Amino acid sequence: MYNFVNTTERASAIITLPAEALSINGTYIENVVDGYRTLYVTGRELLESEIRDLQIGQSDGTIFQGKRNPVREITVTYRIMSKSAESFREKFNALSSILEPEEARLVFADEPDKYYIGTKSSIGEVQGGLLNVIGNFTFYCCNPYKHSTTEKTFSASLNADGIMEATIVNNGTSDTPISYEIKHNHENGYIGIVSQYGAMQYGYVDEIDGEMMEKSQVLLNYQDGTAMNSMPNASGTGNQGPFKVITYNGKSVLALQDTGVTGGAGWEGARKTMVIPADSNGVQGSENFYAKATVSFGSLQIGVGRLEFSLIDTNNQNLATIYLIKSNLLGSKSYAVYHVQGQEVKSVEFNSNMSTEGYPISISKSQGEIKFYFNGETFPYSSSALANVKAKTVSLHLGAYGVYGMGQLIPRLFFHDLMFRKDNVQYWKEIPNRYRAGSVVYVDGNTRKIYTDGINSLEDEMVGTQYFNAPPGQTKVQFYYSDFSIPPPTIKAKIREAYL
Repeated sequence: MYNFVNTTERASAIITLPAEALSINGTYIENVVDGYRTLYVTGRELLESEIRDLQIGQSDGTIFQGKRNPVREITVTYRIMSKSAESFREKFNALSSILEPEEARLVFADEPDKYYIGTKSSIGEVQGGLLNVIGNFTFYCCNPYKHSTTEKTFSASLNADGIMEATIVNNGTSDTPISYEIKHNHENGYIGIVSQYGAMQYGYVDEIDGEMMEKSQVLLNYQDGTAMNSMPNASGTGNQGPFKVITYNGKSVLALQDTGVTGGAGWEGARKTMVIPADSNGVQGSENFYAKATVSFGSLQIGVGRLEFSLIDTNNQNLATIYLIKSNLLGSKSYAVYHVQGQEVKSVEFNSNMSTEGYPISISKSQGEIKFYFNGETFPYSSSALANVKAKTVSLHLGAYGVYGMGQLIPRLFFHDLMFRKDNVQYWKEIPNRYRAGSVVYVDGNTRKIYTDGINSLEDEMVGTQYFNAPPGQTKVQFYYSDFSIPPPTIKAKIREAYL
């Protein structure tokens, strides 16, 4: 706790942030509410522990069974100075707004490298009839710890026994979750993560290299816009506009050069189609497959746009399509629309201003089931009529509607990459060597979830997987993978230290 600040100090004094000034989600209150000043803060010091013990008969004392750290409550005492009743009310309105977010990140000026997570729970009354007042408010921190604002990364390497290993050093005072980033440099069938505190496994240990090539094969793999631009351009109604390659966030992406608008009432733009190559056995068409693209679809309230990702069957008919559509010039309301064999099966509203980065979309098929993935959610659609239908062609389209030209196109309408994998197995979880070269697996230690190339892949997690944290001090973690995965994956372990 710091020294009390006199409330009669001159309002004209040079304003500097107090030592315990509070930043809420990146904004210091003093920089938003004129006349506000933090006086002192309590609740950041030592925290009591709740002891669990057991008394046996008339024996002296008790038997210790454990302890827990309860919630933390942080109280901020402040002063607000005003010159009029109107100014007084405006300042409290602004203070109320900045205190409103739930589970807010709380950073204090005297400890800028750490943060708490808290929600405003109570406020103290201020004296009536005054323009210069002192009050307080309290944050309820369900998680009593403060966390480092920076994440520590530890790279794994081969130890003397040839085992991939990382030593995690936790200088905090509490156990902390561990996240892992695993970039594959070769095809791989499984991942094992082991320490003295637990073991996690994803995929199957007994998968062999030869089976993967027979059962699952990547037939298209365009990794940037320059590569995708080599795909043939389609012609016909709605496809008169050309594509172009631009640089976005340091990477080439496929964008629309011109909509080719003719004044019609439909969607017009540019289209690329690519016949999927035959597999290693010379067989054309894929009954079971996984097709993924990374896209950007973002507006700044004004603009229209359409992005289409389609699979065409061997009869040149629509098999499955994801449309991302914004047809209203104003606002950010957009829709993801899923089609199967030319019929709409699902429409999902979303905010087209959701992200400035690229995000994945995918279409997969296993026998009579098609799965669509967009914006973190999967939608399955099943029909026995789909079982023997084969995908033959991939189609990409970017465009605008009717008379709208490039001047009304949403600013982020790109394809970043494209991949098509053919699968010849009946069940998705039984696909061997599920991790292709270049794929990135991320294990989120906080949520206990696994993602492959940005898509949730919980089906990879094996029964018996036990997630573990890194206690204070050093923790050795070892990593296992298929014998044929040479060179081995590049693995990083990440923690965010926590302190009482």
